[in-house]
Amino acid sequence: MNGTKALTDYAVPTGDFVAEWLEENELSQAELSRRLGVSAKHVSKLIGGAPMTPDMATKLALVTGVPARLWLGYEATYRADVSRLGLAELLVTEKPLAMSFPLAHLRKLGFVTATIRRPGEVVVELFAFFGVASADALRRCTEKQAIAFRQGLAHPVDIHALATWLRLGELEAAATREDLPQFSPQHLEALIPELRALSAEPPHDFGERLVLMLHAAGVQLIFVPEVTGARVFGATRWIRGNPVVALTLRGRNDGQFWFTLLHEIGHVLLHPGDETHVRAVDQDSDGGDLAEREANDFAGNTLIPVERGDELRALKTKSQVMAFAMDIGVSPGIVVGRLWHDQIWHYSMGHDLCLKLGFKDD
Repeated sequence: MNGTKALTDYAVPTGDFVAEWLEENELSQAELSRRLGVSAKHVSKLIGGAPMTPDMATKLALVTGVPARLWLGYEATYRADVSRLGLAELLVTEKPLAMSFPLAHLRKLGFVTATIRRPGEVVVELFAFFGVASADALRRCTEKQAIAFRQGLAHPVDIHALATWLRLGELEAAATREDLPQFSPQHLEALIPELRALSAEPPHDFGERLVLMLHAAGVQLIFVPEVTGARVFGATRWIRGNPVVALTLRGRNDGQFWFTLLHEIGHVLLHPGDETHVRAVDQDSDGGDLAEREANDFAGNTLIPVERGDELRALKTKSQVMAFAMDIGVSPGIVVGRLWHDQIWHYSMGHDLCLKLGFKDD
């Protein structure tokens, strides 16, 4: 025995210990955020790899009973192990990979705190954010997203930006998942007329109403602002047996929003399983894979019934659009969006009939 501690060949982020404590104590991230007096996103960032600060360690000590010095010890050990293992040197050869990610966006959110003047720390923080421990694993996190897209998109999609957005969605889903009931397709189908009718109401806080309505059916709805370059409207994935629908509000108009929401609900009902479906720019045409076409048809036919197609194609004026929308019980923006998509109206027409949407300040 030489009295030295055995060295590991891995580094454990402090956020992993926080997540382990939550699991052992059967608490959600949302409950922890309430007890700490911080936002759910703050806790999500911590578990996602953001550095442990002395202030957070003190708060965690009060909530968990684990002394602050231990939390800070985990952080110090992690950074020391990272340095010892030489991870900080990876950027010497992996700089092009690291710079492919939207570092400014991640820095704004607090997941990346180092500047490029400290390149090794940037790589480490990317590893912690994605929950990986090697450059190859980081590549796999991004390259696997390419399968979510059909070939021949007119506009390029930045796969690194998409992977970042999807990871942010995972963290947001974990932070806000609370008492989610078992998914019920019957309940979801019964909600569709109510969801559709909601589009015609004033949009005050309807996002919160949608979250609660879908929660009752076992569907988790989250809003994740778009990452530049991802060119994504929304995505559907399954996490621990429940569908999670993520929306970006790309386009910021209500017609696009409601079509995307119903498109993703179409995936939930028509394509249950473990596959991730991502709705990106240019995926509204008749091309693409079968699942995307089926989700498009579901959304389009739910919002504007097939039997009203002749009336839709005959619309010439804004007043006719408003009357038609009122008659079928949807917002005028939905009708205008369909007229644009079907190339019945030029895109320059009808913008004043669409409602602009945005995110509430955190």
